[in-house]
Amino acid sequence: MAISPVPNWLRIILILLSFASFLPQLRLLWQRRDSSGISLYYVLFNLISATEEFTLSFFWVVNSFEPSDVFVNKPPNAGDWLNFVQFSLVWVLWLAIFIACLTYPSDNDRPGQRYKVIAIYVSYLLISIIPLLIDALNVNGREDEYRSWAGAVFSFVHSQFAIPIITILCIAAFFAQAKTIRARDNPGALSKTGLAVQAVVFAFIAIAWIGRLGFPWDKVDEFGPSLGLLTYWYQWVGWVTVDSAIFAVAQGVLFWLTSRHQRGVGADAVGGETEPLLRG
Repeated sequence: MAISPVPNWLRIILILLSFASFLPQLRLLWQRRDSSGISLYYVLFNLISATEEFTLSFFWVVNSFEPSDVFVNKPPNAGDWLNFVQFSLVWVLWLAIFIACLTYPSDNDRPGQRYKVIAIYVSYLLISIIPLLIDALNVNGREDEYRSWAGAVFSFVHSQFAIPIITILCIAAFFAQAKTIRARDNPGALSKTGLAVQAVVFAFIAIAWIGRLGFPWDKVDEFGPSLGLLTYWYQWVGWVTVDSAIFAVAQGVLFWLTSRHQRGVGADAVGGETEPLLRG
């Protein structure tokens, strides 16, 4: 059950807006054939966050594990499938940016950094998408008791351990990119337009997730207004809202930092050029 369910037409609009918000960054990378100014860890951490969203949506919607009263409806409806499309799209778009940043040269690379981020992401895939793909291909084992046990373990590990870590990575992504911005005279391949658009779009998306994912709001009285309720909500569905909100705020602040830093560098350059003339 969802609170104030979001209509499917609005879900479709948000999917289209999500796609549009990535276009400025992808286009700039394609035009420059260069990824200077973009932190690989900023891209990696956001990609891991998007992968986790895709993974758990795949887990509940596609792999059809024992349905619960959280994240999806029983059985999954059109809205749940549209949510899956949203998660899949954002994951693919971040993956495209990740591949572009690994492929194109960058003047802010450190020796071995590209191999390190590839190793980190591949390691994460081993505990996320790859197990689900193996399960999805195992058509004959759908009624296996071991499968139900493995699914319960997978869900527990991600809800109790992976999700909190990934929320921290969302915050770390901001600091990684902010450090890169401050170290440069210009934004390079980082799209200011993309930052601004994503800040607005994902702010709306974060709010909409509250009504897009199934949650037993009718059982809230059992918890009462307590930390236990907040923790339960976050572990099962709220993390999507929280991570999207963090991303929206981060993109907005990065846009502000980029604009402010450019103005500061420009003012210093003008001052440096005019000062000798004034002295003369």
